[in-house]
Amino acid sequence: MVADIQKCKSVIILFVYIHREPFGLPARTRRVVIVTVSKSMPSKRSTASMPPLKQAEPIIHGDHSTLHHWLMHYWEKLQLPTAELRFLAITQDRQEFKQWTGKRLNSMALGCYCYINALSVSRQPKASSGEQVAHRHIIFIEPDMGPQSIEVTVAHELIHLADRVKGTPRRHHHHGYDSIAADEAAITGYTLEDLRTLLHAESVARERIRRERRPIRYLYECPSCGKKYPRTRRYSQAVSCSSCDTSYNPSFRLLLSPVDNDDIATYYQ
Repeated sequence: MVADIQKCKSVIILFVYIHREPFGLPARTRRVVIVTVSKSMPSKRSTASMPPLKQAEPIIHGDHSTLHHWLMHYWEKLQLPTAELRFLAITQDRQEFKQWTGKRLNSMALGCYCYINALSVSRQPKASSGEQVAHRHIIFIEPDMGPQSIEVTVAHELIHLADRVKGTPRRHHHHGYDSIAADEAAITGYTLEDLRTLLHAESVARERIRRERRPIRYLYECPSCGKKYPRTRRYSQAVSCSSCDTSYNPSFRLLLSPVDNDDIATYYQ
């Protein structure tokens, strides 16, 4: 698991997702970064955020009873101010999260916390002119998880919310091994090893679902070091292996290798 923070002018979003490299590869293989010929293009995933209007109670779209139970349980444990509840909206629908925040979730995301500041909300046409404009807390919880995983994911995202309320938001340095993970273990009662086991199990399940939708069809290999790169589609441009050279180098240009069922099977484990 890794954590990612994306920032734009008016929205700050923090979400947890499973790294897209397939399971079954050695760690040193999975960490290799590919260098392309052209420069990275700006992301086009951001759109205008349209958060829901605040209500007297938190908005919960999904498994209401389960989410509400863990929300209130960990809200009290984290000693969060009750006044912030009316600015909170939780959804288990990825498209709704995108509509509310203007951000599209990574397909491997298990949970996500997004803070939308008052300036962004004030620009929305549906904001009442007679209502004091305020910030929003938006949370996504993946519905297709086990009961324990849903519980700890709610707790995890509320820790990020608590950091934001306190004015001390944290970045993940190593998901499952940093101070946020320690706080998660402290409030849930699970050990760090328990939490890592749960997240690993969910990551494997999400990877299988993703591969069913987008199966691996191509395999590229570095002619120098032999590192392999599984792909769901062909590269649109020449790429080289950054473990051999941090800049694009045609000497280390990745070559398309023959793929059989045994090769593909190793990336689903």
